[in-house]
Amino acid sequence: ASSRTLGYVYLDLEQRKGLFGSAEHMAGAMRLCSGHVYLSMNFRAASWGSMKLLNLEEVASLAHELGHAVHMLCYGGGGSPDFDDLPLDVVELPSTLAEVVAMHPAVISLYARHHASGGPPPDSLIKSCQHTVHFFVKYLQSMNVALGLHGDDFDPHSATPVQLQQKAVALWQQYSPVAAHPSFSPLGQDAGMFLALGANQIAYLLCHLRADAVLHARQDQRTARQQDFAQQWLRPEFAKSVRKQLLDRSFPAQQRRTSLLLSATDPAIRERGTALPRKAASLLDHPLPPLQPAATNLFSRLRMIT
Repeated sequence: ASSRTLGYVYLDLEQRKGLFGSAEHMAGAMRLCSGHVYLSMNFRAASWGSMKLLNLEEVASLAHELGHAVHMLCYGGGGSPDFDDLPLDVVELPSTLAEVVAMHPAVISLYARHHASGGPPPDSLIKSCQHTVHFFVKYLQSMNVALGLHGDDFDPHSATPVQLQQKAVALWQQYSPVAAHPSFSPLGQDAGMFLALGANQIAYLLCHLRADAVLHARQDQRTARQQDFAQQWLRPEFAKSVRKQLLDRSFPAQQRRTSLLLSATDPAIRERGTALPRKAASLLDHPLPPLQPAATNLFSRLRMIT
């Protein structure tokens, strides 16, 4: 592995008060200039005179933002101005990979320490911190509602509030083992937030599907041990492969500018409901290959569980 320095990451862990005395910003990564990235985590500070340990959600957030930082330092040699023009599911993929690896039980045992003993946490404690299948089923229910209401089968402009409620419940019910109560609305839960986020939430879903495919491409999850995953992901060869195939890749800036120019000048693109011209469609090709069919098997497995 090369010992060349990629750049510098400036880590600001604690909340910063804004002009009116409150913490007004979200955690995030920002490029300052070529080779320099600022990370603001917005964690709650420890009380005066005491030490605070990171909880699991904070570790996941830190790993996620560090994934962004490494991507920013690698992409285009660390100084490309085109990074912000990348599709959202490309921007979020390295951070999602880092987050998923950091939260894997076999990896947690390598860096986490028990607050009392100072040694690795017991397996039972690590297991209690993992999301169960119920979490993912709930996520799938909410995502199915959001995607369904954004789909072609539902017209929000002509639907009544009652029809919106009925459609949302029907979509939620597809992944529920129990019937919904007559007063229940999934829009009062995560599904409402996902619906408001729209295409952004689809990008995050694609990132998790891609991360699952990348991390388990050569592993049989039914027979592999937890330690096998950690040994594979933490090898320099794996990091080198991820950097070559993802972090260092660039999406030609001229191609993006041309596609944006077309979308602004071509009436067929501006007009709602018409397909993109063939020339524009070729310019809007996604920089990553399409998901393989095996990556979508996650939905089938969750449907079988419910």
